[in-house]
Amino acid sequence: MSMEIEISRKNFLKWGSFLTAALALPKALKAKVLTPKEKPLPKLDSEAYKPALCKLCPALCMLQVRVVNGKAVGISGMSGHPVSLGTHCPKGGAILQDLYHPDRLRFPLLQKGPRGSGQWERIPWSKAHQILHDKLSDLLRRNAPEALAVLAAPIRDIRHDIQERFARLFGTPNFWEWNWPLAEAPLDAFKMMHGSSEGLFYDLQNANLLVSFGWDWLQSFPSPVEAQRAFSELRRARPERRVRIIQVEPRLSTTAAKSDEWISIRPDTEGLLALGVAHVLVRDNLYDRNFVSQWTSGFEEFKTLVLKEYSPQKVAEATSVKTQKISELAHEMARIQPALAITYRGSLFNQTAVHSLNALLGSIGVRRGVLATEAERYQLTLPAAYSSEPPKPPLAPSLHQVPEAILASTKSPIEVFWMERVNPVFSTPQSISWEKALEKIPFIASFSPYLDESSRLADLVLPPHHSLESWQYGFSRTLLGQGVISFAPPVLRPLYDTEDHGDFILNLAHSLGGPVSKALPWSTFVEALEKSAKRAQAEGQMREGGWWEYEAAKADIKSTLKTKSRKLRFSTKNIEPKPFAHEYPNFPLRLYVHTPLAFSFGEGAHLPYLHSLAGAHLGEQWETWVEIHPAAARRLGISDRQMVWVESPAGKILARARHYEGMRQDTVSLPLGLGHTSMGRYAQGIGTSPARIVEKRQDPSGQLLWQDTWVRVYGA
Repeated sequence: MSMEIEISRKNFLKWGSFLTAALALPKALKAKVLTPKEKPLPKLDSEAYKPALCKLCPALCMLQVRVVNGKAVGISGMSGHPVSLGTHCPKGGAILQDLYHPDRLRFPLLQKGPRGSGQWERIPWSKAHQILHDKLSDLLRRNAPEALAVLAAPIRDIRHDIQERFARLFGTPNFWEWNWPLAEAPLDAFKMMHGSSEGLFYDLQNANLLVSFGWDWLQSFPSPVEAQRAFSELRRARPERRVRIIQVEPRLSTTAAKSDEWISIRPDTEGLLALGVAHVLVRDNLYDRNFVSQWTSGFEEFKTLVLKEYSPQKVAEATSVKTQKISELAHEMARIQPALAITYRGSLFNQTAVHSLNALLGSIGVRRGVLATEAERYQLTLPAAYSSEPPKPPLAPSLHQVPEAILASTKSPIEVFWMERVNPVFSTPQSISWEKALEKIPFIASFSPYLDESSRLADLVLPPHHSLESWQYGFSRTLLGQGVISFAPPVLRPLYDTEDHGDFILNLAHSLGGPVSKALPWSTFVEALEKSAKRAQAEGQMREGGWWEYEAAKADIKSTLKTKSRKLRFSTKNIEPKPFAHEYPNFPLRLYVHTPLAFSFGEGAHLPYLHSLAGAHLGEQWETWVEIHPAAARRLGISDRQMVWVESPAGKILARARHYEGMRQDTVSLPLGLGHTSMGRYAQGIGTSPARIVEKRQDPSGQLLWQDTWVRVYGA
């Protein structure tokens, strides 16, 4: 190891004078000046290990926090917890960086200048409460409750229930949860084909063959820890068999690398491949005829369509998956039972096409594929306050259609927009125009611990307690359908002038009076939590911090069906012929957006620890990289590690090119999670976001189509 020190004549004379003077000092003084000081270790006055609930993703794993002298200094998994079983994912390990983050908001802020100007004024919580009270009182006085809109984080707990009940009793239909489609099961297909998506999820651990169509489920999953455990059980838990795993994806992802087989496919054509497989199953009479006859409707129309439009030859041309491979996959799924086809919440076309394979194979019901449980009914556990609560208002339009509705109107239909721990400006394609829509809304309040891209456009920013500073409750459901209710008291006192989000809403409800106040009669969040724990017969666990678990009833096929006919619907409406069109000749490459585990749900870039893990397979960190096949890079004259522009019809971003053999030659891939313009010093200005170049694409279900963008790559 070598070290170069630049020594100028001026510096040489300066240091020489210092040493001469020091050597001339008396012996006692010389020892003080020249001897380095050793800082003594702090005295260990107290040490404790306290339970905590991780709120950095919806999994709600339970942690054990080491507290020394009143400060949280270490994190480990909670032994025995049914979800995490004593482990935690990288996000759990970063929770102390979130707690002690230097850019956490320390008090309520009121925007004093133009939105986005950064001119903020510190205000007391009483003033913040009065401002929001006056805005909502005005809506009630004018009989315009629908002018309130609430956008909430997807983490389900009692605070979420309080917030949803507040919106319902206020009278607004505009209550949305900000869910991350790349980490969700195909809920739209479940709802369309089963009549309801409630309680439905994949029974991964009981499958003998698992075929994933485009879902990198080891990285993007509702519970990362559960996904890892499911994988280990598929591989090692039952020595009598080894489950076969096939990953269908354009990129050699973590899941693809750990699978038995990776089938490379063009982006967003997974549904076409599924229907090609369905064609072979029907043509060769490989499907479960008894199941289809007894439990499904619409099969004849489905059969006619797939035999006519989705031959292996047509599908092979569109997907680039060979005809022989399509036939082999179909025969393998018919031979190895139970076989399970899974996918994420992408386009409705892809969702329904993939789930149709489960219907054809009879992979629905207990130990057959799709797991139905009654665990959901324990998820929202606040007891009813009084018997005359009104029904829920009619459903509002799809969340992703809101910006269009606001921008299309001369006057915003939403006058008060209430955001809770969400960042739509960053987490959606820039072409969706959330930023422009927010600018048009008269008043915005954001419950956020950071000034992120959306909060900086708010009029009022209210920082909640950190999860380690407040009472916590959460509902989880394991992949086996086991229900888990977890409790944790505060690990330490609040570090700053923050407030409990649940208490703030309850105080607001009481000040408004009327039905809202009657439906939320509890004076504090802790009182509501106690009522909930009593209802669940888990008062002891709540007081001490722990969990209450129960075996949810695993439903058979009959229990999964909520359609009028009580049969699973094959639909041809959403799987009509869909050509794979290359719309932009000047943009020869397809963009594939992937989410590293470190930035799952599009979050986490504000935590330094997670940056170091994001691109471990390529040694990339603290910047955005674009993965490109070496052969494609040679054609374009792009060297490894070169800075390049990635451009689409919607815009362009800067990234570092990385040669990666695990990419298709007609596709490039960008990680999602970097490229913040706010969110604190460790996120702001670090990398670029593919959301800036993803085109504005939505399907009939309202889902954003993240993988439907064409790009070109060239040197910067």
